[in-house]
Amino acid sequence: MPWTVLFFAAGSLAIPAPSILLVPPHPSSQEDPIHIACVAPGDFPGANFTLYRGRQVVQLLQAPADQLRVTFNLTGGGREAPGGTFHCQYEVLGEQPQLSDLSDTVSVSFPVPTWILALSLSLAGVLLLLAGLVTIAVVVRRVKVKKMQKKRERESCWAQINFATTDMTFDNSLFAISTTRTLKLIMGLNGVIQLGRCRTGMEPQPALTYQVWF
Repeated sequence: MPWTVLFFAAGSLAIPAPSILLVPPHPSSQEDPIHIACVAPGDFPGANFTLYRGRQVVQLLQAPADQLRVTFNLTGGGREAPGGTFHCQYEVLGEQPQLSDLSDTVSVSFPVPTWILALSLSLAGVLLLLAGLVTIAVVVRRVKVKKMQKKRERESCWAQINFATTDMTFDNSLFAISTTRTLKLIMGLNGVIQLGRCRTGMEPQPALTYQVWF
């Protein structure tokens, strides 16, 4: 019968809860045995004790007639992990059975193995390294793309002269064009030559206009 059913069936017949404690030596791995003691109050020797893990019954033990406590021995290596949260309860038999309240809980846990901790730290380090490399690669790629764009802009600068007719000539005309900057020359049908500086990633400079007579 589940302990909850027994508890509610007892109702007003409930007696003081036992105390529970983890008996040394404490387990250091899941293969080590777990010893849990459950102690009834002084007026109830020879009681029947039940150990629970959560709501599941783990073991049943009866204390000697002159003893108030029992020690549950849980051996690891089973299908289920031996750790968890435990509490206990005792029952006194007589003319009318009496069931105690539940004890406080005691938690049993195991330290993480050293190799698991080392592996976790190694994986975290690898992930951080990969994230750093990816970030660096993205930054380098953006810099290269920006440089390529500037190079294309410089190469796209051109010099072109458009004349209304192919037989147009200049008499005694001399134009001095500065070589410090790349210029583009465009001549419209009205005989006006415009010299505009090429854009090289900087803000565009105003165009220079020259009137040509021929």
